[in-house]
Amino acid sequence: MNRLRFDVRPFLPGVLLSILLAILATVGSRLIARVAGTPVAGPILLAILLGILVRNLRPLPSSFELGISFAFRRLLRLGIVGLGFAFSARSLLGIGLRGLVLDLSVIGAVYAAALWFGRKKGLPDNLSLLLGTGTAICGASAIVAANAVVRGKDEEVAFSVATVTLFGTLSMFLFPVADRFLHLSAAVYGAWSGSSIHEIGQVIGATLPYSRESLELGTLLKLTRVALLLPVVLLLEAFVVARTSSGGLRSSEKRSFPWFVVAFAGVVALNFLLPLPPPLLHLLQTADSAVLAVAMAAMGLETHLSRLFSFGMRPMASGLFLWLFVSVTGLFLSWLLYGHGSLPAL
Repeated sequence: MNRLRFDVRPFLPGVLLSILLAILATVGSRLIARVAGTPVAGPILLAILLGILVRNLRPLPSSFELGISFAFRRLLRLGIVGLGFAFSARSLLGIGLRGLVLDLSVIGAVYAAALWFGRKKGLPDNLSLLLGTGTAICGASAIVAANAVVRGKDEEVAFSVATVTLFGTLSMFLFPVADRFLHLSAAVYGAWSGSSIHEIGQVIGATLPYSRESLELGTLLKLTRVALLLPVVLLLEAFVVARTSSGGLRSSEKRSFPWFVVAFAGVVALNFLLPLPPPLLHLLQTADSAVLAVAMAAMGLETHLSRLFSFGMRPMASGLFLWLFVSVTGLFLSWLLYGHGSLPAL
């Protein structure tokens, strides 16, 4: 009897190259953090940059393409599901109405600003939505999850991830500097960081030296933004379907529901109902970080800079505008909701 067998050999070159770049990115990230004394460039950003360098410095043999595509599209979805192990829904119950209003207001404002500025500069709505998602929700992870419904080009996804990671890193360093002039309370500073900075690690880096109150509030608000990933993606799906039917967005493939985002919400719910032992939870989080690094390296390997440069400086201008917008909007709303009626000292 003939058995159906899956031949993994065609996938090996691309997958192994992605794994190698992910390992180099992880080691490089730790070395940079040790020298700088604080996280500067995480494995995600370095993996993307290494992948872009390898892809664009010299042509890759065609034998690598199948494995690269598998690592990017399949492993990435697995990594997004695993993000649910990074926090428990139980901790989000303490955020309160005030924190929820802050996060929802910032998210809504950023999306509106992203579409407005992008259309003003002649950018595709796909790219604007990806930049808006990374700025409003949780950086790289949110971008790749949103792309399941936005259907942006690989170059647009990679550019959006690199851009929001860059500006989020700048926030981690510049927010503490800005507070020396603003003299914000611990609550306002924590709320500002948690509602405005892109990645969870960047929020921790910006608030940890300030105070424990800022750290806890900032992390909680940031985790709430991550938890809003599912409803935001579902709203994006409805928006994209409406825009596609009217010719506003391109759609080159049959649409399918992003079930892996629902699986992410299921993992969060699992942490709420059946909290895992800390050692097992740490192991799962470490494994998920490794999977994401491999997927990000593959994303870089699929990025052709010549296609991205056809947009000129407009995408970078949009990323810069959104970074400034979310920082100012988050500061104002944080003072309004957590400042107890006192303006920051200028």
